[in-house]
Amino acid sequence: MTLTAFLAYCAAVTLAAATPGPAMFTVITNGVSRGFLRAFVAGVGIAAGDAVLVTLALLGLVTLAQTFEWVFLLLKYAGAAYLVFLGVKMWRAAAARSTAQGMPQTGLSRSFLLGASVALGNPKAILFHASIMPLILNLDTMTPADGLLVVAVVVSVNIVTMGVYAALAGRASGWFRTPRRMRLMNRFAGSALIGTGALIAAR
Repeated sequence: MTLTAFLAYCAAVTLAAATPGPAMFTVITNGVSRGFLRAFVAGVGIAAGDAVLVTLALLGLVTLAQTFEWVFLLLKYAGAAYLVFLGVKMWRAAAARSTAQGMPQTGLSRSFLLGASVALGNPKAILFHASIMPLILNLDTMTPADGLLVVAVVVSVNIVTMGVYAALAGRASGWFRTPRRMRLMNRFAGSALIGTGALIAAR
């Protein structure tokens, strides 16, 4: 893999990761309502899910993935339902509670699985990777090391991009201290979570 091809692929993946979508909204709403750590872990889950998709694309398993599309649909609807569940909880949270109390407390593993389900629930991403790779990379001359490098790029870009969104959202959560602001945050974050879940289910 040439340096030019590597840099071009990095730029394409970065642009795709930074583009507003369900993954970005999931991380931001988690950051505002639950803090940086859980939002960042959700971002790591998104990176892991995207790594699975790009690996399938590298192995030429796009057709296989489409054959078992019901698995991805199951993950998609499970992730969407969980986001809606969290959104409803936010709407019902008492304004007098703290942000940490207003949001249902879940382990970091659930945040990771939420992010992974959001990423894996979008099988169209396989087609994106499968279509952009031949335009930038020479797949005929790719070595296993090149393939690992491509996966590493996807994981790194997703973690850095989602980490930035998580950090910004986490800092914003500190502004919501008074009951009035907390109520606004509950309504905003709850609506965003419900909307993101609906968007994922509709895709």
